[in-house]
Amino acid sequence: MEAFHFPNRRQFMGIAAGSALGASMLLAEASDDAPAREPFYFAVIADPHCAEGPKAGMEAYGNGVEKFLRCFDRMKELPKEEQPDFALVAGDIHPEALAPHLDKITLPLHVVAGNHEGSEETRGRLRAMFPQDFGSGDGVRDYYAFTHKGVRFIAVCDAGAGGDHIGHFSSELIEPHGQCDWLEKELRGPEPRKVLFAHIPPALDDVERNMYMGRNDSRWFLELVRQTKPEMLFFGHLHHPTEENRIGDTQSINVRSCCWNFKNEPIGFLLVRVCVNRMEFREVITGTCADKQ
Repeated sequence: MEAFHFPNRRQFMGIAAGSALGASMLLAEASDDAPAREPFYFAVIADPHCAEGPKAGMEAYGNGVEKFLRCFDRMKELPKEEQPDFALVAGDIHPEALAPHLDKITLPLHVVAGNHEGSEETRGRLRAMFPQDFGSGDGVRDYYAFTHKGVRFIAVCDAGAGGDHIGHFSSELIEPHGQCDWLEKELRGPEPRKVLFAHIPPALDDVERNMYMGRNDSRWFLELVRQTKPEMLFFGHLHHPTEENRIGDTQSINVRSCCWNFKNEPIGFLLVRVCVNRMEFREVITGTCADKQ
C-alpha cells in the first residue's frame, strides 16, 4: 500500500498548522464540528465524466460512471482506520449519467460544478442531486462551506456558462452573485484550518491560457490565498498526473482525473489524512492504461 508523504522541498506532504477550533456546521452529514483528537480521512476525486464511454487502452475499467464507482470500491478495501468520512468531487461530474447510480454510493459526497455543468440544464440537475450543499428554490447557491471536526471546507464555483474551459468567479450561471465577497469572508473567518476545492486551477505564472482561471481572477485569488493562508487547495480539470504547487504558505494540488488523463496516464483519486497539526495525502491508483502496464 502506498505510504503517506511528509514534507520536504521536493515532495509534499505535510503542512504545519495550529490546532483546530470548533465552528458551527452547515450540514448534518458533516458530523460534529469539534476538532479531531484522532486523525480522520477524506477523499478527493476529480473529473469523473460519468457519461463518457470506455477509453482506448482502458476498456477493462468500463465507462465513466463505472470508473467513478470503482473509486468507492477501492475505498471500501482500505483499512478501517483509513476509511474516509466523505469525498470532495472537483467538477465535471455529468449528473445525468450519475443520477441512476447515486444510491450505490454510501459515502457522503460534496461536489462542485465543472465546465461540463455549464448549462442551465446540467447545473440544475447537479443542484437538485445535492440539495444539502446547493440549497433549493430561492436559496440555491453554487458555492458553499461546511465544518467537519474543526476544519472548514470551502467549495468554490469557478465554472461559468457555456462550458468555458477558462475559470471565472463571476458568471450569469453562478448563483448567487457575490461569490468573491463571500470567499473573502470565508477565508478570513475564525476557523484556523481551512481547505478549499474548485474545478479550474489558478494560473501561477501570470500567463493567460486555456484550462486555467483567467488572468485577473488568478491574480485576485492568488493574492487572497497568500494573505489568508488556507491549509490546502484542491483542483481538477487538467487531466494530468497529480501535481503539487505552493502558493505562499498554502499547498495547492491539481488532482488527476478518475476517468482519463492525457497521454494515457493512470487514473485514481487522493486520500487525505487530517492530523492535529498537519495534513498529508497519498494517491490511490484505480486504473492503468494497457500499454503502460
